[in-house]
Amino acid sequence: MSIHCKVIVQTYESTSKEILRESTVFDLEVINPTSSLDISLGISNQLEIMKRVQDHVVEDKMTLVTDSYQGKCPECQHKLIKAGMQGSPLHDVFTDHTVYLQRQRCPKCKYKTPSTINTLLGTPITGELVKIQAELGAKHSYRESEILLDLFSNTERKINNHDRVKNSTESIGTAISGIKKLETEVLEMKEADEFVLNVDGGHINTKETGKRSFEALTSVIYNPESIESNSTGTRNKITSKSCAASAQEGSNDIINYTIIGALKQGMGPKTSVTALCDGASNCWKVAEALKPLCGSMVCILDWFHISMKMQNVSLPEKLKSKFLRVKWHLWRGNSDTAVIRLDQLQDSITSIKEINKIKKFKVYIENNKDKIVDYRRRHKNNQIFTSNLAESTVESLINQRCKGQQHMRWSRDGLEPVLQIRASMASKGEWESIWRTAVLNAS
Repeated sequence: MSIHCKVIVQTYESTSKEILRESTVFDLEVINPTSSLDISLGISNQLEIMKRVQDHVVEDKMTLVTDSYQGKCPECQHKLIKAGMQGSPLHDVFTDHTVYLQRQRCPKCKYKTPSTINTLLGTPITGELVKIQAELGAKHSYRESEILLDLFSNTERKINNHDRVKNSTESIGTAISGIKKLETEVLEMKEADEFVLNVDGGHINTKETGKRSFEALTSVIYNPESIESNSTGTRNKITSKSCAASAQEGSNDIINYTIIGALKQGMGPKTSVTALCDGASNCWKVAEALKPLCGSMVCILDWFHISMKMQNVSLPEKLKSKFLRVKWHLWRGNSDTAVIRLDQLQDSITSIKEINKIKKFKVYIENNKDKIVDYRRRHKNNQIFTSNLAESTVESLINQRCKGQQHMRWSRDGLEPVLQIRASMASKGEWESIWRTAVLNAS
């Protein structure tokens, strides 16, 4: 006995349940499975079922489009006449289709109804395919994204070529930038008692003439209670945060995006802000832009960056203990004493290279003296003093996408939309709430 499984799609009237149209989209013999290779329908059959169901549903929708004109010209109300069917492409997440739409024209005023998916909707690509292309383009190189899309579609599709992925990523990222500029006018959140702001920068290899790199800035805003402890030796996780990033020259864009993120986290006139920065003046500029909008702000030179800069100062073994005394004073917030110790250390060194390292670190400390706090006391009181308590914003927003392959070269305009998508995806709940609007507003 041969057993078959049939998949049927029906179009019916919802009230009377009368079947208006029915089509068999698949008919398959059911066999006794002998391995994991034949237990399922297989990806080819699954995609084919999906394609045929989509064909059926879209055909019904095109009928509704034709019926919506009720046979009258929308311009002059004259009777429309049919002018044949026209096929046009439609590209969905996993499948490609040819959609047929009734052509209609007005013999009086010459008006023609939309007769292709592109003229009807403005694009032959479904919104969810654009979303997935943008997501992959923000996470992987455009060529890697093309390979992944074709892998899950089980075939090579022109609509998923790397240029199309790049275009989707750039258009969605640009649309997000436009949406964020309007968000400050409508944001209304419950005021938070406190939150942490971390601003950092990352240098990107550039293809711009005469330059080796440019700096992109990132920021993350979160409530200290959102830090979730992770296993020993790894960074903790922030369960709820707002992220911002920008590759544009100057601070205006990153400041605006950071303010929006702070408002989403509940910044108000009574909110206490702890701002952590790596010490660069452009990072402090971003943090200090929030001062007029919050209740109070404590600016702290990130202990993680102090430690990293000290690690980069390699000295002979006999001088390491003296250099560690500098760190001892900085840990306790004694920046003036630390500078004195650096001067004494410099006087005992003869190597020009080592002297220059000490001088550079000394300038770093002097430039940020007013941001150096008693880290030891804050640590004892369980107060924020370093970005090392949570995952690196620069690493997650910039380095993972832009520095995974050293041959990558970027322009500011090319990187900006990628960063906007990555920042939205990293912010709690933001990507889910914004991607549909971004798709509809993408050029």
